[in-house]
Formats: sequence, C-alpha cells, structure tokens
Amino acid sequence: MGKNWRIPRRSRLCARSGVALDGSRPFFSALLEDKGSFRRMDFSSEAWLEVAREDFHSYWKNKGGGGVPKPAPIDFSRLQDIFEGLEGADDPDSRLLRYLLALILVRRRRLGLTGSNRDSGEERLVLRDRRNGGRILEVSVPEADREELEKARKKLILLLAGEERDPEEGGENEPRQ
Repeated sequence: MGKNWRIPRRSRLCARSGVALDGSRPFFSALLEDKGSFRRMDFSSEAWLEVAREDFHSYWKNKGGGGVPKPAPIDFSRLQDIFEGLEGADDPDSRLLRYLLALILVRRRRLGLTGSNRDSGEERLVLRDRRNGGRILEVSVPEADREELEKARKKLILLLAGEERDPEEGGENEPRQ
C-alpha cells in the first residue's frame, strides 16, 4: 500500500508544551508515520531539545519570520491611472516618472510594447493600452543622470506605497492633474 504524501500545514501550538507558535521565532517540524500516511507535529525550539527524534520519519527547522508583515499588494490599476495622468507633462521629472511607470506596466502586461521610433532625435516607445481598447500611446525615453534616476526612484517608491506627493515638496497628498 502506498503512503499518503500529503503533509498538513503547520499547527499553531507546540505538540509537546502547548506554547503558541506564531512564526516569529524558529520552530521544528517532524513527520511521524501513522497508518500509511504522515502526521505532522510542530515543536518550539525549547521543546525540541527534549524530543526523541528517532521515532520520526523526517524533521526540519523552520525559520522564524521575525514578525515582518508582507508588503501590501501593488494596485496596478492605480499606477496606470497615474501613468495616464502624466500624459502630456512637460517637466523632465514627470516625463521620467511616466517612462518608468510605462516600463512597469509593460512588464505587468497592462501595456504592450509594439515598437519604438525616433522623432527629432528623441526616442519614443510605442505602446498599446490593453485596458482601454488597444489605444496606441507614445512615451518619451528621457535621458537622465544618476541623481535624476534616484529622485524618480524615490518618487516611484512613494507611489507604490500609496502616496501621491513627495513629502519634501509639501502640500496635501492629492493627485496632480
């Protein structure tokens, strides 16, 4: 008879001491053969020192997560709205930010890269907006030095975190139109 290789998820309590295993500290898991399948048992690091390991089929150490929460998911629809709001912007910072947003949206397949062209010495990406009926867009490929790229990177991080404006610029957190 074959073994059932389904391994249950970790338990929230130590099998020996009953202490809560919240995942913030390392703990140990072990598999015990039980009637043709495996039973998982989880132990705190302290209780593991007292456990007879020879009874287990296998065991391993789980790293604690340190209680670090996962980052919030990115709202790509919102990023695309910001990208569209920057259309026609003249200032170099907004043009660079729009270009970086375009690259992210192409990577996430919200925009399709159909080609590029040169107009008056300026390179432009030709994109298809997959969200808005296949509308064709062009985005300038700006030239930027390290300082400008770093400034745009910080602005992009703020946008990804849900902020609209750079705190150094002052003003309320409202979208720019």
